[in-house]
Amino acid sequence: MLKEMSTRSYLFILPQKENVFEKISSWNKADYYILDLQDGCPNLQKPIARENIRKNIHILLALERKIILRTNSFSRAEELNKDLKLLDLAPIDGVMLPYIKSLQEIEKLNKCLTEYEKKYGYEQGKFEVIPLIETIYSMINIEQITNASKRFSGIALGLYDMFFETRAKMTRENINFITNKVLLGARNADLPFIDSPYIDVHNYAGFYADCEKTIRAGADGKMILHPDQISIIHDYFSISEEKKASLSKKIAGYNGGCHTNSEGEFIGPPLVREIKRQLAQKTRKKTIPKNNIKPKIFKYGLNLATVYEGQTISCPYEITIDNSWLTLWSSLVYTSNYLETSDAFCQDIGLKSKVMPLSAILNLSLCMAVEPFSETCLLHLGLEDVVYENPAYAGDSLKCFIYIEKLRNTSDKKRSVITSTHVLVNQNSTRILSFRRKTMFPFLDNIKAKTNHPTQEKNKLFKIVAPSNSKQIIDHIDYSKSTYNLKNSNALASNELIIHDASRLISESENLTFTTLFRNTHPVHFNYLRYAKNEIIVCGGFVMAIVLANALKDFKQVVHQKILHCSHINKIAPQDTISSVSYIHKKTINNNWEILTIKTIGLRNVDAATKLSNHTWPLSIFSLRELRPSEMERLIQKEIPEIFHKVCVQVLWKIWRPINESL
Repeated sequence: MLKEMSTRSYLFILPQKENVFEKISSWNKADYYILDLQDGCPNLQKPIARENIRKNIHILLALERKIILRTNSFSRAEELNKDLKLLDLAPIDGVMLPYIKSLQEIEKLNKCLTEYEKKYGYEQGKFEVIPLIETIYSMINIEQITNASKRFSGIALGLYDMFFETRAKMTRENINFITNKVLLGARNADLPFIDSPYIDVHNYAGFYADCEKTIRAGADGKMILHPDQISIIHDYFSISEEKKASLSKKIAGYNGGCHTNSEGEFIGPPLVREIKRQLAQKTRKKTIPKNNIKPKIFKYGLNLATVYEGQTISCPYEITIDNSWLTLWSSLVYTSNYLETSDAFCQDIGLKSKVMPLSAILNLSLCMAVEPFSETCLLHLGLEDVVYENPAYAGDSLKCFIYIEKLRNTSDKKRSVITSTHVLVNQNSTRILSFRRKTMFPFLDNIKAKTNHPTQEKNKLFKIVAPSNSKQIIDHIDYSKSTYNLKNSNALASNELIIHDASRLISESENLTFTTLFRNTHPVHFNYLRYAKNEIIVCGGFVMAIVLANALKDFKQVVHQKILHCSHINKIAPQDTISSVSYIHKKTINNNWEILTIKTIGLRNVDAATKLSNHTWPLSIFSLRELRPSEMERLIQKEIPEIFHKVCVQVLWKIWRPINESL
């Protein structure tokens, strides 16, 4: 285990400034105070600095903290000897040794400290040493340096002198390389690692970011240059009372081995060691002001205490869609079908103008439901029977309703599954889109009362969300009278597997645009303060839109789509690239239409068109039935491991295309 001491903050003091000693007792207390007699002190002022230390030693003693001298280096032996004479002062606990050029320097210092301990009657080992790793020599010989003395209480990194010596640029990659090497040297010697200071002392945003970097690097503490940084460092290197209680609960009763605790979390030796390390940190106590008030936070999502079968929920948005909205959507999701791009074509087949893409209004419906429904859910299990019932146009005002069909608890009594119907309507209360959804929520208490709820007469919204026999868009189209002679881009047949060459990256900025445009208020999609960068995920509806858009480039011209069912397998993060592969199960002809039943899977960060075009694919992963994620992953791992853990979504859908007799 690392030496058990408070090693969070190492504050440099400029002892040539006498007013520093007047102010020091008014600051938050650092864990270590480093009296800088080296770089921070001009040559002509070094005698003044030493005199100030002697004169104000009572102030340093009253701090009741570790006091360390950053001495001059062995290359300036005369100044170093003058620095070391200050060791006769009882509050001085040791030395930070800068600019190490050889192991002999450490041996000489150790010998000198032993002599001073005898000379002043101190116990052996009183003086500790912190080597400052800031030379090429100390970096190359890090393992020998860190194990060179039993007096070492920590290993400190001096990045700026290091980069001056190497003449390398302070890029993130170079800083990470140097930091990791010094960290490993410290860990190998079982010593705390002390990170380099942040020199722009009035740039607090930069300092916070640097503290985050320090924590990620695995440091145990940090050198600092300004007293305002002390409390910030202590917050970063301390544990809150709430977190301490939570971590203690996790390992309560742990007696070794690997198992799952009552919260369903994996517990094993490495995790327990890490929890114990965190529990050993200082506790950060709450500050409660004299005049105080507790805040209120509004909660969103489905209220599990009041939900019941037969409940109708009105989403809190009504959005009027204009052409600029549709233009922005088409800039994010590839759109090529005349039905969605050409007013002239749509008017020719009997519609008012081009219609909103299915993927756009489906995402609008899903996102409108986040605030009143899905923000409290645990997992979206999938969609069924997504039907585009009536055309939606630019200028329409759209609103969404949710009808709770069925509630059930899972057999393990840990979760619940809610089946709901979602209906999008326009300003005339005409149904535009409907779909059924299964969603996993926390366990529902008293479910009998919720499934046998004494409802009043069906409310007026019920007829909006009740099952509908409305026509689909395809029934609004009279293609037989069209003057357009559409030629489908590619001939398609039953039992064909198609790798779509199109692929699409979702950047961080585009993900934020998606969430804002569609009112997706779930914080996991955009809140970089609550979630780490690698925890932010792209909304599943947006992922599905891109997966199908990749396919539609090859399937056009498509005049109608219907999603039979879909579900998500693995999450997509911003900066992931999505590609698509489709298997055509069935092709039928009905009047003027070619109807294709297709299973499409989306892949993340796989260019299947170049990497897997000559590969033999298993038909099992394109099953007509909806495969559970675990089943899909097992099949993939066994039969096509090249895409294991890379399938993001599976969609079974139908498309209608005009018959192309030339094909």
